[in-house]
Amino acid sequence: MVAPSFLALLPFTLFLACSTHQVAAQEPTVKKWHLLELTFEGPRHTETDNAPNPFLDYRLRVAFTSPSRKERIVPGFFDGGNAWKVRFTPDEVGRWSYGVAFRRGPRAALSDEADVGEPAAFHGKEGAFTVAARDPDAPGFLKWGRLEYVGGHYLKFRDGPHWMRGGADSPENFLAYHGFANTTAGKFGLHRYAPHVRDWTPGDPDWGNGKGRGIIGALNYLASRHVNSIYFLPMNIGGDGQDVWPFAGKPRRGGHPANDNLHYDVEKLRQWEIVFAHAQRKGIALHVVLNEAETPNKKELDDAELGTERKLFHRELVARFAHHNALQWNLSEEYDLNLNFGPDRMKRFAGHLQSVDPYDHSITVHNQKPPLQSWMPFFGDSRFSITSIQYHPGKLSYGDLVEAFRKRSNELGRPVPVSVDEFDRLGRKDGEHRGKKWPHLSGWSRLRKAVLWPIYLSGGQVEYILETMLNTEDFRLYEAMWDYTWYARKFLEENLPFWEMKPEDALLSGESGKYGGGQVLAKKGRVYAVYLPRAEPGGELEVPAGTYEKRWYNPRTGRFEGASVKVQGGGKVSLGRPPADPGADWALLLRRTN
Repeated sequence: MVAPSFLALLPFTLFLACSTHQVAAQEPTVKKWHLLELTFEGPRHTETDNAPNPFLDYRLRVAFTSPSRKERIVPGFFDGGNAWKVRFTPDEVGRWSYGVAFRRGPRAALSDEADVGEPAAFHGKEGAFTVAARDPDAPGFLKWGRLEYVGGHYLKFRDGPHWMRGGADSPENFLAYHGFANTTAGKFGLHRYAPHVRDWTPGDPDWGNGKGRGIIGALNYLASRHVNSIYFLPMNIGGDGQDVWPFAGKPRRGGHPANDNLHYDVEKLRQWEIVFAHAQRKGIALHVVLNEAETPNKKELDDAELGTERKLFHRELVARFAHHNALQWNLSEEYDLNLNFGPDRMKRFAGHLQSVDPYDHSITVHNQKPPLQSWMPFFGDSRFSITSIQYHPGKLSYGDLVEAFRKRSNELGRPVPVSVDEFDRLGRKDGEHRGKKWPHLSGWSRLRKAVLWPIYLSGGQVEYILETMLNTEDFRLYEAMWDYTWYARKFLEENLPFWEMKPEDALLSGESGKYGGGQVLAKKGRVYAVYLPRAEPGGELEVPAGTYEKRWYNPRTGRFEGASVKVQGGGKVSLGRPPADPGADWALLLRRTN
């Protein structure tokens, strides 16, 4: 059975027995975009059983048929004892039906054959349920639905807005948390997130009489600062921390061919699900990174190939967690570093993952070598629908890098969202950097001026790698930068059709050249967003004839300041002076009014 704290997170959980004299269960009702979990009573096993292995030698799949007759085949999973589960998030209102296929045979879980092995237990069971209209007041992503690739430079929620990432890239071992079952310290000790226990509130999920409060509180804090994405590894054996894995037992942390990667820890994975579900309710997307850069980690599953271990790893993660509305798969951190996975292997991994995931969540891969070179093989490939870029200052500015990615993906017929997920480590104090490794980092003001706003106003998005990396315990250390990021996102999300706009820096001339000069994002003739790292001189913006309203926005406070002014287009329009502090950075909104 599921722990009560977990049940509290589920909109509907239906338990189905499969005895000869079973009484038909009442048809459930679940809201659109909310979770329906079906639990079947089947063969009883422990999580370490072999012959059969309950993870590998059974295949549970449920075919869900929507009111419009679309079918979605969803993999299920073993949840301990005699419990077999399927988690499904419906995307249509009305009456749905489902049919269960449960088969047993050697490696049946990985087979695509319809009649693999033999029918078992509750095979052939059918049922139905009703999906009610979505709840526009539901928390987080439950009100907007699935985050999807829609053919442009931003992902979009099916029943909600386009999405712009402003996320946390650290700690990559976010799941190395002392409150999880079978989780023991690696190189750096376990996370407790003690400063965030106070951010847990009554009614939030918990388990083990307080074991969940640190990590749940950390998510609450991040959500309170409008951080909307978090990057983490579900398996870092042989990597940096060597303290996260979904498997049962105690693997050799440094990586070893004898590690048992075919049995999963069901208690730990239930606890992960509690955390992931809470993140979704708080508006935080899950950026799931399946491999780490280190060679032993890349070789831990199938000696770096696509074999039994990796296929089962994909299937288990999809079956247990892919029902979440805002989730992105990242095949590997730094795929081209150390043991170079290479583009062909990445494409095979992506193809398999895509074939298993019934929701077609976005797939990406992260680079270490020069980003345009590393990403060239993936442009135009339908298996990849967002980037994950590592870039440190080079020949291109951050804004120019984003624009180059947009241009290249457009040329190859598949525009992709451009997410820059690793650049200078975010330090703890404004004006300060730690260590000689990052001499070009000179504080949050520089990041705001040279990285954050240029990326956003070039049509990209960001995730921050933190200075404390694997040792991150207190996200408050970076509060000013979370706020700066929210102020930039808020400017775009609340005032602009940013998904319809393009970078148009050439329209601006005569501005200060500090930090690479000004940035322009425009829907020509309708609306313009300008960012000036130094607002004096502000320069001139070329706009068509018409009457426009000009407003100044303070990137340091997140507020419009001064009076709005009407200006006439029809050539180069002087941007003038901001209402205060002309030596500081300012943004400007110019919107046509007639």
